[in-house]
Amino acid sequence: MLPMYMFMTDYTVLEVGIIFTLVHVLSIPVTYVVGKIFDKVAIRHGLVLIDGFDGISTILYGLAYGPIAPLMLFLGLLIEDITTIFYPLYQAAERILYPEGKMKEVLLGI
Repeated sequence: MLPMYMFMTDYTVLEVGIIFTLVHVLSIPVTYVVGKIFDKVAIRHGLVLIDGFDGISTILYGLAYGPIAPLMLFLGLLIEDITTIFYPLYQAAERILYPEGKMKEVLLGI
C-alpha cells in the first residue's frame, strides 16, 4: 500500500527503492540494540510497544506531505520495521498464558 502511495505522489521507482533500502539497512543495528535492551524488559511492555509503534508510524504516514514527506515516510518505515522485531513476543506471551496442555485446546477452540 505504501509504495503505491509513494508512486501517486510522483516518486520514481528508484526513489522508492532507495528509501526502502535505507530503512532496511539502518534497521539492522537498531534491531540488535533493541533486542539487547529488551532482554531485561517484561513481555507485556513489548506488546504495548508493538501497538504504540504501529500508531506512531501511521501518524507519520499521515504527516507525509510537502517537502518533509520523504523524511516522514522514512521515519514511518523505520519505526514499522523496528516493530517487526517484537512480533515473536506474541508467541512467548501465548506460552506463558496457556500451559502446553491447554494450548492445543485453545488453538482448536475446544
